Amino acid sequence: MRFVKIDLEDLVRRIGWSGKHADYICIAGDVVVVVEETERAKIDDVDKLDSTVQAIKEGLLSSVVPSLSRFTKLMAVVHARRGIDPMVQRCIRSRTRRGIIYCSVSCDQHLETVLREYIKGARP
Repeated sequence: MRFVKIDLEDLVRRIGWSGKHADYICIAGDVVVVVEETERAKIDDVDKLDSTVQAIKEGLLSSVVPSLSRFTKLMAVVHARRGIDPMVQRCIRSRTRRGIIYCSVSCDQHLETVLREYIKGARP
């Protein structure tokens, strides 16, 4: 299944949201994946994911992207190109709860694999 990649900078400007936010979201059917790109993962990056996930759950972003209101699966990913500190890794894993999966990836190929595998089970 194909997905649509949406840059969150433009969306944030349109709705006037001043909170922390991730870099982009990918949408495929009823699946939403929130991605924060960084060189080295920090706790602040996880906080950005949390803030964006909360905004999606509360419907803040669905006024601009209506398909966000129909998600059934939600994943938050930190894409750290130069590695992830073990403490940050533990923080990411501890955030995974029912209905929301948090994970980290360290290269472009791993990100593509995670997206493909997670989106594969999406409904059209």
